[in-house]
Amino acid sequence: MKTFEPITLDYGVLSKELNELKALLNSQTSLKERAEIAPFFKGRKHLSAALGLTNSGVLLPDRIATELDLFGDFACDVASGDSETNAYTLIEFEDAQQYSVLTKLETGKTMKRWAPRFEHGFSQLVDWAWRLTTEGTSSAAYGRIFGQNSATIHLLLIGGRDADLTEDDLDRLSWRANNMSLGSFRMSCLTFDGVLNTIRRRLLLAASSPM
Repeated sequence: MKTFEPITLDYGVLSKELNELKALLNSQTSLKERAEIAPFFKGRKHLSAALGLTNSGVLLPDRIATELDLFGDFACDVASGDSETNAYTLIEFEDAQQYSVLTKLETGKTMKRWAPRFEHGFSQLVDWAWRLTTEGTSSAAYGRIFGQNSATIHLLLIGGRDADLTEDDLDRLSWRANNMSLGSFRMSCLTFDGVLNTIRRRLLLAASSPM
């Protein structure tokens, strides 16, 4: 599924898949990207579509893709979007292990370094932003992926676990998520626990909003 396909979000199925994600995170302290994380999300389309809700422009995800092809040069692990608002989230997974986000504190240091896995994932987002920019919104290839109008595209990196990060570590991650942009593209970075909480909060907000 290297291009977008339509999906009608089923909230009953999504609730079940969110519970499965919670159970997975509760049962294992670490997860490998290719062996465990990618197959888990690939088999749960409604959960994958809900990842799009990390983009404030996505109101109701109705498009989903796995390994979305970006002009033949790159591919994102999952992509989700809202065809009505023309907003899309492109997602890169990294491992959910102890040092996936930050390295072990070195002797004599007070700050941890960003982990190679995290920086690898961040570099993927940089390359996507570069390729999207050089392609341009008026190209036929762009139109085939995102439609003829300029899309609101959010880049999301997911990796690591909350339990492996201190409060200060989580503050650093949050600051980076809230203060980084790649050219004209907003980006964010969340742990897998953070993703679960974010989707649940967005759904709770939607349920409490007046019609």
